[in-house]
Amino acid sequence: MELRHLRYFAAAAQELTLVAAAKRLGVAQPALTRQIHALERELGVELLERGPKGIALTPAGEVTVASARHVLRQVDAAAEWARGSGQGTAGRCVICAGVRSLASGLIGRIVERARQRYSDIEIGVIEGSLERQRRALQLGAADVGIGVPVPKRDPEIESETIDHDVFDAIAIASGHPLASRKELSLAELAGETLITWRSEVVGDARLEIDAEFARHAFRPAAQREYDSVFAVSAAVEAGQGWALIFRELGSLAPRGTTIIPVSDLRIAMPHALLWRRSERRPVVRTVMDVMREVVAEERAARVCPAERLPFSAEALPSVNGTPHESGPRPSAALELRHLRYFCAVVDAGSFGRAAEQLGLTQPALSRQVADLERIVGIPLLERTARGVSVTPAGEAFCRRARRILEEVDSLPAETQRARRGVTARCVVASVPTSAARKLLTALLRECAQELPELELVFDHAHTPAQPAELRSGHVDLGICHASPLGALEERGIERSRLMNDTLNCALVAESSPFAERASLSLHELADTPFMFPQRAFQPAMYDEVFAIFDALAFAPRVDATYDGLQTIWAMVAEGHGWAVGFESQREAPPRGTVAVLVEHLTMPWGLDLLTRQVESRSLILDVADRLHRIARESA
Repeated sequence: MELRHLRYFAAAAQELTLVAAAKRLGVAQPALTRQIHALERELGVELLERGPKGIALTPAGEVTVASARHVLRQVDAAAEWARGSGQGTAGRCVICAGVRSLASGLIGRIVERARQRYSDIEIGVIEGSLERQRRALQLGAADVGIGVPVPKRDPEIESETIDHDVFDAIAIASGHPLASRKELSLAELAGETLITWRSEVVGDARLEIDAEFARHAFRPAAQREYDSVFAVSAAVEAGQGWALIFRELGSLAPRGTTIIPVSDLRIAMPHALLWRRSERRPVVRTVMDVMREVVAEERAARVCPAERLPFSAEALPSVNGTPHESGPRPSAALELRHLRYFCAVVDAGSFGRAAEQLGLTQPALSRQVADLERIVGIPLLERTARGVSVTPAGEAFCRRARRILEEVDSLPAETQRARRGVTARCVVASVPTSAARKLLTALLRECAQELPELELVFDHAHTPAQPAELRSGHVDLGICHASPLGALEERGIERSRLMNDTLNCALVAESSPFAERASLSLHELADTPFMFPQRAFQPAMYDEVFAIFDALAFAPRVDATYDGLQTIWAMVAEGHGWAVGFESQREAPPRGTVAVLVEHLTMPWGLDLLTRQVESRSLILDVADRLHRIARESA
């Protein structure tokens, strides 16, 4: 099977006469007929019913034409993606974020800036401190880390300090006798236990701490070291000792603790970017530039707050460029053999070995790959005396080429299912928000008209449960909140942004006194129970929400926690408390509730689409593409 078979059949299905299709393609009608017959023989089914007034699609033809159109669109998208990857304006980059960047909301602001400026860059976020960041970078689970610098002797990881946080205070349990003091000196802490991190967690920053203590001839009575920031926080809250903290970033202090300035303490703790020394993908450099930019702006704002200007996406330059227009669309010129040959060269590492495996001469294979690069419009391979290496654009194109080949390989099975009358089915799991419901309603309406052979099934599932449901095959697509999950939870899953949203509201009962208000402050909600999941349910979202509360000096009243949005919303509707809400819910809040704008509360958020990395069924991939398009058009 070749792409021309799919091109010719798609044209015939659109025109519904072979004469019109041949004219549109610029080929003779007998040649068009031969190509469609060849496709039918390949698939083992009849795709068209010929009649005196034209042609009609068989049930198998309906499925095949949907798949053909999707494959042809993916060929064009792969070429465009490769060009963007070569320029650093498209691709995927995973950030491994430390607790400081997560809890302060910095990582959320970085992701939002990157997504608004570079719409074709997909950003993933995982959590981890120094040692976990190093492992994630070494294993390829992450591309950039943000935390403390790695030791200079590290042969694999490079780091660059982009800011400094100043240790000028301590966190101590609120019940400790020293907690009532307005200020302390280091000498007054000599009889207390220091709670700190192992050097594997903070790297050479421990040397700075030890040097500052030595300069003051200070030695704590005892010292306990832990592997994580969360363990340090728990030890301090439990009253086991005191820990260093940044007075300026008081929102990072553990709950149940008090921050006390230390008059003679000032230790500059570096905040750094980490990346592989061997990294050469332009998209990673682009994301790192955005990270530097956001951090530099916030550093300048700390120095001169009055000069800080609000970020506006409208003021950003357009960097995504325009579609490649130097020739025909790649799908009109490429064949599947170009993709197969290119992937074979990448796998073999040389033209000679690939040619031998394919049964071709090396010059013939070289010409085919050169034709591919000419059509795509960017170098995909670098030729060397020892073989070939793949360019960043080539890596991006190769991944998509493999998906296209897998999709084409699965086409005969899907077509045979349609011939036997087996209904094609797509199960979409979704969080139960109004924004998601609007997307699914529009999808259902469109697919009923354009994909009548497809049965769409919708199910509710909260974000943490969706990856496992996808891996098990119980669902085919997932619409989830933008909350990042761990690398283990998302293994085998691809995540892409569907739409942006902002957490900026309070959901209250329709009977609440607040329901008639245009806006309110968080402090007005201090005595009303806050309905929210426990931290284990969605750690990243929990930390970011409570970091914002802390920054606004707000302590919510938490009487109980609930693991499910529908449960929370039902409790709110019955008047048992309030919950955070999204901008999209101001027009369509959950039943029985009202979304009221909260002053100074703003957290970038959104909806993401989850798919299996190994997904190759055209109809499922087509539904995913339709969801992305519907989301773009509704923005």
